[in-house]
Amino acid sequence: MKSELKTRSLKNLSDAYIAKELRVNPEYQRGLQWGLAQKQGLIDSLLRGYQIPIFYIHLETRTNNYTQAFETTAWIVDGQQRLASIVAYSQNEFSLPDPKRARPGTIVPVDPAQLPAWTGKKFQELEQEDRNRLLSHELLIVEITAERNEVRDLFIRLQAGTPLTAQEKRDAWPGDFTNFVIQHAGKPGHRLSNPKPFFNQFKKASAKRLTVADGEHYVDGHAEMRKFFAGLAMTVMLRERSEIDFVDLKGKTINDFYLDNLDLPLDDPGAKRVVDLLDRVVALPKFSSLKEAGPISFQMAFHFAMLADTLDQGNYTNEWKETVVEAFLAFKQEVAAARLHHRENRESLPHHERFGRLLSGSGSDTAEIIRIRHAFMLSEIYPKIKFVLRDPNRLFDSLEREVIWNRDRGLCQNPTCSRPDHRVAFRDATIHHIVEHTAGGETTLKNGVLICPECHANRAGLQNLTQHFQDYIARIYADARVPTGDLFADEQYGESQEERNGGREGIKVVIDWGALDIDRPEQIIRKNNDTDTIVELLKLLLDTFKKPMRDQLMEMPIVRFPLSTNPTSDFMNRAQNKPYSYTKIPGSDLCFCGHSQRSQKVERLKALFARLTLPDGSEFPDGCITVSVESES
Repeated sequence: MKSELKTRSLKNLSDAYIAKELRVNPEYQRGLQWGLAQKQGLIDSLLRGYQIPIFYIHLETRTNNYTQAFETTAWIVDGQQRLASIVAYSQNEFSLPDPKRARPGTIVPVDPAQLPAWTGKKFQELEQEDRNRLLSHELLIVEITAERNEVRDLFIRLQAGTPLTAQEKRDAWPGDFTNFVIQHAGKPGHRLSNPKPFFNQFKKASAKRLTVADGEHYVDGHAEMRKFFAGLAMTVMLRERSEIDFVDLKGKTINDFYLDNLDLPLDDPGAKRVVDLLDRVVALPKFSSLKEAGPISFQMAFHFAMLADTLDQGNYTNEWKETVVEAFLAFKQEVAAARLHHRENRESLPHHERFGRLLSGSGSDTAEIIRIRHAFMLSEIYPKIKFVLRDPNRLFDSLEREVIWNRDRGLCQNPTCSRPDHRVAFRDATIHHIVEHTAGGETTLKNGVLICPECHANRAGLQNLTQHFQDYIARIYADARVPTGDLFADEQYGESQEERNGGREGIKVVIDWGALDIDRPEQIIRKNNDTDTIVELLKLLLDTFKKPMRDQLMEMPIVRFPLSTNPTSDFMNRAQNKPYSYTKIPGSDLCFCGHSQRSQKVERLKALFARLTLPDGSEFPDGCITVSVESES
């Protein structure tokens, strides 16, 4: 094999690709795979003058059987995705991202205060100077002459590198939250690295694959810790700011949090709460027992830290600190025993069904599954922890509040509640003494029910419901219904809401096609039930915007999940070991799961249209698609 390093201008290379003078060999090349964000990131890098990876071109010379002349074909060995993206941008097929707007996603986050001149622009909209600079950008090319088998071997070797993990990419991002994570979770050799003792509980990644002394090579065994800490910090900080319970710990959610916290004040209360939490956990009297008891997974550590945070935020005396580690270790052993029992007997005990098997697999990093696990853990650990409330009025404190909110599935238990779906957000949770404390009622789980703030204001009305509440408590504990975390899923308040309304209310969608530069009249979608309305909307989007829309709708949750071609797996209700109900979208192989309350459907559809982009990369114009609940007259 012979090779020669050369340079070619971007215009020269893209013109050759357009003219099919640079060709793709389907014998070993894959098809185009890059999404919009990757294409945008590449063009942004080129406009910044960054040198991108080398292109490899195979020059193959053959004899023309008719003319007997030598002809040379140029094959792209490595660089197809980059070159196709360059050509697509030069032909105005997409715009560059604008972080100040919907932020459809960039490879590298940009400080909104320092946006470049090309932000949000297509090629034809660039300043002339920027267009010229882009077209004249010099690209490095390696031209090779070799046998086809050698080229195949080179192609395989070029693809064999280990890509950066999502967390390793975040570590290179600018911003205060990046520095916050690196400082407290650690990154060997980094000037800010000062990991908290809390992270000594975890085994570092080894350097076994190195064949030379470790001291001569950079080894980072903390990347997974930083990912874990980023998720934990995000959850605790959002609890401090918004009093939510849990959020998805998926890559996109964490990425968005990094971007939203490029500027993180030194005195941010949420950040301080996270750091204090790590210090207070390590200071627990029997904290060292965690490490002595064997390895602890990041998921288990997350739940333990969140338990400690709840107790730490409560108004308890210090007795809980003496027993919480032992209670957690006992629970951890019970989970391990249940997992072993399942492996040997194929029988799922509660600790495996409600916790152990939900630690991994599809959906294990979603807020819903995290909530289910945590609710079960709280129900099992609560009786094992010794604590005393300091509050002389004997109000329900933080841990009881969280346990009861989960047990009652986030629903106001007043049967005459004025809220249509009875939902109570975690931040609004109010716990009502079934038997009033002034009448001798104790502050225990069995004497408390979840009530919305409006109902709680009507104390006299609640006293008339004492027997109803007592019957409810007796029923759920008799049925061994421990806190499940399956919020808003009870039959009384679940998907039968549409039937209970008798069709009088429903979701209404209005599409202003003119705002989308499409020559169609305004269209109103209002079917007999909400699911059919949403399915009709999704069908229109797919039929109108084709593959770019399909790709997005298979990535972004519509209501609870993205669209799927494998609904029995992707729409799995892990708690009941069966899929949620779903509907196939006519004319496609995609399915939609609409399992949620009507208000949640509306809220999430609005959020979806704030994130979706059109095929050219631009956002959906404000007001082009409106979603509301309409009552039939």
